[in-house]
Amino acid sequence: MSTRHETASLSRSSSFSVPNGQPQCAHTLTQEEDSVLSLAATEKLLFSGGQGVHGSDIHVWDLEHFQLKANLKGHLGSILCLTLREDGKWLFSSSGDGTVRVWDTETFRCLYHIHSSQDVGDVFSIVFSDALNTMYIGCQNTSIQWIDFSDSKPEIPHSHNITHNLRSHTPRFFEGTTNSKELDEQVIRYNIPDSCIVQNCHFGYVYCLLLGKVPNVEGEILFSGSGEGDIKLWKLKKGKAIEPLKTLKAGVDASTLTLAIHDGFLFCGSQGGNIKIFDLETFQLIRSIIAHDDDVLALVVRGSQVYSASADGVVKFWPIAKGSTQVESVESTTEDVMLYALEKWIAMPTVSGVPSQLEECRRGAKFLKSVLQQLGAESRLIPGAPGHNPLVYGQFSARSTISDERARPLNVLVYGHYDVIAADIKKWDYPPFKLTGKDGYLYGRGASDNKGPILACIFAASELQEEQLLDVNVKFLIEGEEENGSVGFFQAVEQNIELFQEADVLLLSNSYWLGEDIPCLTYGLRGVIHSTLTINSKNVDLHSGVDGGAVSEPLIDMVKVLSELVNPDRTAKIPGFYDCIRPLSSHEDALYDPIVEDMFNNPEGQRHWDPLATGVTKEELKKKLMARWRNPSLTIHQVDVSGPKNRTVIPRSAKASVSMRIVPDQKVADITQSFEEHVRRVFGQLDTENEIEIDIKVVADWWLGDTEDRFFKAAESAIEQEWGQKPLFIREGGSVPAIRWLEKRLKATAVHIPMGQSSDQAHLNNERIRLQNLNSGKRVIKAFLRELRTLEVGPHN
Repeated sequence: MSTRHETASLSRSSSFSVPNGQPQCAHTLTQEEDSVLSLAATEKLLFSGGQGVHGSDIHVWDLEHFQLKANLKGHLGSILCLTLREDGKWLFSSSGDGTVRVWDTETFRCLYHIHSSQDVGDVFSIVFSDALNTMYIGCQNTSIQWIDFSDSKPEIPHSHNITHNLRSHTPRFFEGTTNSKELDEQVIRYNIPDSCIVQNCHFGYVYCLLLGKVPNVEGEILFSGSGEGDIKLWKLKKGKAIEPLKTLKAGVDASTLTLAIHDGFLFCGSQGGNIKIFDLETFQLIRSIIAHDDDVLALVVRGSQVYSASADGVVKFWPIAKGSTQVESVESTTEDVMLYALEKWIAMPTVSGVPSQLEECRRGAKFLKSVLQQLGAESRLIPGAPGHNPLVYGQFSARSTISDERARPLNVLVYGHYDVIAADIKKWDYPPFKLTGKDGYLYGRGASDNKGPILACIFAASELQEEQLLDVNVKFLIEGEEENGSVGFFQAVEQNIELFQEADVLLLSNSYWLGEDIPCLTYGLRGVIHSTLTINSKNVDLHSGVDGGAVSEPLIDMVKVLSELVNPDRTAKIPGFYDCIRPLSSHEDALYDPIVEDMFNNPEGQRHWDPLATGVTKEELKKKLMARWRNPSLTIHQVDVSGPKNRTVIPRSAKASVSMRIVPDQKVADITQSFEEHVRRVFGQLDTENEIEIDIKVVADWWLGDTEDRFFKAAESAIEQEWGQKPLFIREGGSVPAIRWLEKRLKATAVHIPMGQSSDQAHLNNERIRLQNLNSGKRVIKAFLRELRTLEVGPHN
């Protein structure tokens, strides 16, 4: 058997290294029901235009988080081309309505409206020369036209309607929506005269234009591509007509639909999905990439990335290296490296409780240790229970020069887990163990629970250390058995208690917002007691036609026992189950009010994602939230039987899984004892020959924080700094086995800062985390750690 040893490298250059030099897609955006026809990008924004339901709109995307920011309206046809002025302050758009518009990219206001003196058909392409202050357009009637903004005089509009050159009928080539829109009277209009038109530039529609430099040729060059497949090069001079320079033969098999230039190479997007690459020094075709499943309709270069968009509705990013058409590296940011680390980590299926995945879990632990070390932390593995996964320990130390008189810096202990729940690949829309970026979300098992938030915490501490702003010690305790009941965790911590015993505050991020758009701060978790009930017969599996009615059947006994666990009102029948519940204080009661208000007033946020908020009053909703968060419950999860499980067999054994969620101030030992006694009492009242076994599988205590505590106040402040609003204080019905034990054992305060949204699908198919939440979560943790520098070290036992 071979053993794999993997050393993590956070070098960004390797993140795009793929077999055969084939570029790798970094993120995907989709325009629902629209084909993507055109793109343009600034440092912060991506503009996309298309054909379809919203085909006359220009979509504006935020490039930090890959989310829709605005829609620009004004054209009457599909958006066929987008381009930017060199300084990025003007956006030019051409359309199937035969016109061009110029937009302010800061205010998103339309500045100019331009049309030709001829009926050009669709305007497929547009470029702007800053040096010549001239705009060039490529048209359906095979002409190339231009307008010099230095010499041209605007039209004086005679009415609210555009001139006769604006076609009122449906665009001929790419049919878009034709809803008429009133034009703003402040928009300046230009007309292109016949003297600025060259007819019959190609033997096909002029689909694309591009401005660029050619080695050994002086001045700016205009490139044009057409339906014939050829690319033509034109010389440009101020106040002069365009002059032909060179024709590049791309083949007659496919039209050239879009062009981009990078470092002496010309990229040509073609009909059918290929991207062809020419060396502009030799004018030779040197490479062809199979990029999309349909026509490549738009290409744009920004920095060291080529963005491509296709009729398949997909946008792809292609990182390239300077001086090469092969993938090599991109200029990295901490967000880039964090996503690269997450990509590598997600690819390791660290499923706990499955013996066949032990090696993958160990790889995942070693990878995390290596990440911590490369980012400047001390790190090592802590052995777990025999046959189970190790824990990962790491520490970023506070800077040595601390301004105040404290004897020592505060110690922050970050708890999390690298193990994940198994994933059924057939039920996922994306490969569960391959990080997939789409529409601002990152999909993959563990993206939200809990690998993404762990890396956000690690990178937050690393950045502060690099910036010489880390005034607290940040330790990490990351286990690999949380999804499997934290097997061996407590013993491992006890055996290494010297590493953790001076912790002042425990930090975890292992839950989610209540909804989609309002940040939350979790101050309570229910505990859990998992049990398995087994009823066995002394007989083997029997045939119901032979022995039915003559023997005690385990499954019938099980049904009778389970029926005595829960009342019709969903409360548990266990004696004393509700005796020790902590009364509701007026302070906690008030914390529910903003939550209920938001769930009623924000249908696109909380209420949209929470079925509890449907068809109820505010008071009923508050009671439902309390039932979910602060009241105990009993759940029967599943029932199983021995034998072939067909309808003629009396199984010799029946097994049921039952759990109880417990809350303050219930005691685990008392509830467990009462549950066992009640089950045995009910079973003893049955006239049966069978026997029952009760196995308590997993126990986790409840946890309740103090929202007025100084550490909670610091977390609240950090969240407000990042999101611009105070968080909702919420409790959760789920459990984290380790947190209450750590809080009591280390005599430290626990703070729970959730990063993900309610729709993250943790433990379910298509688990994801929004990129904005991941990046903002990292900044929240940084702000929280900075807030702690003002707090004093409390007494420690």
